[in-house]
Amino acid sequence: MKNRKRKIKNSCYAAVSIVDTHFFYSYLLLFSIGLFLFPATTSAQQYTFLQYSLKEGIAQSQVRCIMQDSRGYIWAGTLGGLSRFDGEQFYNFDKQSGLLNNQINCAIELHNGTIAVGSNGNIAFINGLGVKSISLPQPFDEEVVNTLFEDSEQQLWIGTENGLHVYSLKSASFLEQNKNLNELNNAHIKSIIQTTQNLLVLSKEKLFKITAQGAEILFAPENKETSFFDIAETKDQHLWITTRGEALIELSPNGALIKGYSGSPNLNADILTNIVSTSDGLLYMTSRFGFFKYDYQNFTSFAEREGLPTSDVRDVLEDKEGNIWLATYGSGILKFTGEAFTSFTTADGLIGDAVMSIVQDTQDHYWISTFDKGICKMIDDTIKLYDLKNISEVNRIWSSLCDLQGNLWFASSDGLFNFSNGKFKAYTSADSLPADVVLSLYEDQAGILWVGTSKGLAVWDNGAFKTMTDDKAPHKRVRCIRQDKAGNMWFATNEGVYNYNGQKFTDYSEKDGLPDNSTNCIEIDEYNRIWVGTMSGLSVLKGSQFFTQEIYNTPGSNVVNFLKYHNNTLWIGTNNGLHSAFMNGQTNEHELVFNHYGLDDGLRSLETNLNAVMVDRNNYIWFGTTEGVTKINTALLTKPRGQFAPLLTLSNIQINLQDQNWSKLGFVIDSISGLAISPKLSYKNNHLTFYFTGISTTYPNQVHYQYMLEGLDDEWKPLTTSRYATYSNLPYKSFTFKVRAMSKMGVWSEPITYSFSIVPPFWLRWWFIALEVLAGLGIAGTIGYNRNKAQKAKREKEWFEIRSKMLVLEQQSLNSSMNRHFIFNALNSIQYYINRQDKLAANRYLSDFAKLIRKNLDSSQDNLTTLRDEIERLELYLKLEHMRFKDKFEYSINIDPTLNLDLTKVPAMLVQPFLENSIWHGLLPSEKQGMVRIDIVKSHGHIEFIITDNGVGIENSLKNKSGTDNHISKGMQITQNRIDLIKKTTGQTIELRGPYQFEANADHPTGTRVEIIVPENFHELFST
Repeated sequence: MKNRKRKIKNSCYAAVSIVDTHFFYSYLLLFSIGLFLFPATTSAQQYTFLQYSLKEGIAQSQVRCIMQDSRGYIWAGTLGGLSRFDGEQFYNFDKQSGLLNNQINCAIELHNGTIAVGSNGNIAFINGLGVKSISLPQPFDEEVVNTLFEDSEQQLWIGTENGLHVYSLKSASFLEQNKNLNELNNAHIKSIIQTTQNLLVLSKEKLFKITAQGAEILFAPENKETSFFDIAETKDQHLWITTRGEALIELSPNGALIKGYSGSPNLNADILTNIVSTSDGLLYMTSRFGFFKYDYQNFTSFAEREGLPTSDVRDVLEDKEGNIWLATYGSGILKFTGEAFTSFTTADGLIGDAVMSIVQDTQDHYWISTFDKGICKMIDDTIKLYDLKNISEVNRIWSSLCDLQGNLWFASSDGLFNFSNGKFKAYTSADSLPADVVLSLYEDQAGILWVGTSKGLAVWDNGAFKTMTDDKAPHKRVRCIRQDKAGNMWFATNEGVYNYNGQKFTDYSEKDGLPDNSTNCIEIDEYNRIWVGTMSGLSVLKGSQFFTQEIYNTPGSNVVNFLKYHNNTLWIGTNNGLHSAFMNGQTNEHELVFNHYGLDDGLRSLETNLNAVMVDRNNYIWFGTTEGVTKINTALLTKPRGQFAPLLTLSNIQINLQDQNWSKLGFVIDSISGLAISPKLSYKNNHLTFYFTGISTTYPNQVHYQYMLEGLDDEWKPLTTSRYATYSNLPYKSFTFKVRAMSKMGVWSEPITYSFSIVPPFWLRWWFIALEVLAGLGIAGTIGYNRNKAQKAKREKEWFEIRSKMLVLEQQSLNSSMNRHFIFNALNSIQYYINRQDKLAANRYLSDFAKLIRKNLDSSQDNLTTLRDEIERLELYLKLEHMRFKDKFEYSINIDPTLNLDLTKVPAMLVQPFLENSIWHGLLPSEKQGMVRIDIVKSHGHIEFIITDNGVGIENSLKNKSGTDNHISKGMQITQNRIDLIKKTTGQTIELRGPYQFEANADHPTGTRVEIIVPENFHELFST
């Protein structure tokens, strides 16, 4: 290493490599001068253009026209449709939206806020209600629409390549061509404007003034090859026309030619297309070779060499905040950030983009040092490159300085380099420097050079270095050195701030008020205040204590990389762009007001580099970033940008997180916003989200909002950058939503309001409440009435239950009586069989008799029995009676096979009284062979018991009755009463039909029929 360093000190600098021995002596010549000089390249300062193209959402990158409406939206007509831009987002319209053609040639805003656009063969109107497109009348339905203009009578003038058409906005129809304007009917119309004095129509060949008599030629060029493109009026009422062939023509208000500007310096185009006169009195013109600015003295050209992404510019716009927008063919739309900030990058010839230091030599040449790429020198538009690899292992330069003798010094990571008399000389630790890593340089009032290294301080005095060995001196990473007016030296290190008064060192750290011991830079203003930039903010020394102020509440803004005081302004380089603070002797150093400069202002990068700042002899400020070096023309920053309130719009309202079709909901619609006017919303639609946009074209991403809902909020909500507000579960009342927007510069817009109401449900309205009260009274009365009725029904039911139980007991008693009578007769029959010695018949009779007695006794305890048990009882009864009177009758029981005999329940002993009555009073008195038949059938949810016999009939039976044999009739009456009680207590329907006599003719009765109909699923509400 020592041999290498000695070689660097005592010999010429070697070239990186020799690629051809033919140039061996040429390289020796380079060695002899100690410098490897790369070929020079041309440079041009780069302006910043913010580009919005396909990736940002524009419909198409080929833009033909651009305009701004009264709400602040930027409209761009492209070959792929129409784009609306709010500074952050694009919304596009195309054929699917209702346009007839996606090529948009021109656009204007009508008096009512509707946007009118011209295309090929048609025009379209766009507002909050949607898109309405209209074709030009035939045979003009394929003509290219170049320009649109609305006059005071709400007539839309449509200039095409083949004449003029007028469309009435009132009647929504095209007007007949005016004969007084015949000269315009076939003209190639380029522009229509209203000037201070006249309505002017510019065709390709002539300029016309419109009067009551028609179109009067105001100006026509002498050169027939000259053709016109666009026209603008300036504040002095002069007319300016862009042309092909003459570039720019200036006319007096009455149309007299004042001057042609073809061939003017810096106006390197004979074809200029569109033109605009700005509010600050400048003219901007477009061409296929970039665009031009004219300040009435000089033209300034802006093309790709000056940073323009493409030279094909089709239209130019000055927005309401004074920003210049460009419509380009292939690069979308561009916002010109102005001329205050210009940059130089590797695209302009720099050796590297990470610029660490800038110094101006005595010949006003600029030496730009980079990180790992070496040094380059800028001489006017020429840049010469210096590669230091021949004398150093690295090309990393940290600082540079031009001393009072004109010598250049460069602090690097591999020593300190001196450039004088066209030669470099290197100094390292071998030359008494504390370390090879040199970070900072400063020449004091006495001409002594102070050198800050990674391991402490050294001074260059009388041709030699002296290391500061004082124990109190800084010994680590001295990043910045300054001297105050009293001659004291100040050092920023990674261990705090040090002061040297010529005799001793004093250190300051966090204990003394610094926000961070890692300090990067120091600056001393003209009032001898000590400012320190740290990794955690900006501090100023007051007495023996530092006080810190937050610069900006965004990430990176409080990492201070450099400080530079110039013209009462402190310039602060951070990791979030550049800040400035105006100050004077009366400024409170604890309450500085900071201005922030970022990408929207023209910076190429937000990250500045450590102590990479310089003020040149022309009062330009130069500073290094990670993407080149930037020059500030502070004279152009006297008028603050963005001093405008955002243009605020309520863009959408969602209900229950859904977009609404307000017209389908039956509300009156605002034609511009497309929103309902003062809607009354259903109680179910009480979750609302309001979307709003505050348009600031200068600083679109730094708009803040406050909102409130009158009727719910008592005060404004805190500041937010969100562009929506949500309110859920709103009560039933009227509300007014209010929102306001604040620009980056603190300018507030006027609040916009939106009124609406939530209608309560019908059950909370007065008329429904009145009905509820009436209904309540009615219900109370009904309840009282029903309660009384229920109590009465309960008493009646209890009476019926008691009566039923008495009837059951009475029937049981009757059954017992009937059983006694039946038992007596049955025992006689058994005696009869015994006397006849017919033991088999007697036993069979006795067995069946016993079964019947048991079933009757069982049924006397229950009201219901299964159908199977009832049929078995009936069959036993008929069998016993048949054995007693086998010569008198036959019987049959017919059962519907669909009946479930075990699950079906019927009232017990309901049929037997009628069956017994048929045998005893119908069949036994008859002289003929009798027949009794029982049919049990299922019909429509009911069970029918049908008892028929061929006996004497009811009428004859009643005639033959005596007063002593009416027990059966009493049993039938009891059964009828029982049926009535069951119907009342259970609510079930039991129907008794008969007994009734059926006969073939009046003289020959054929029998009696009884029908008992009970429900299939019978049940009762009580049991005995």
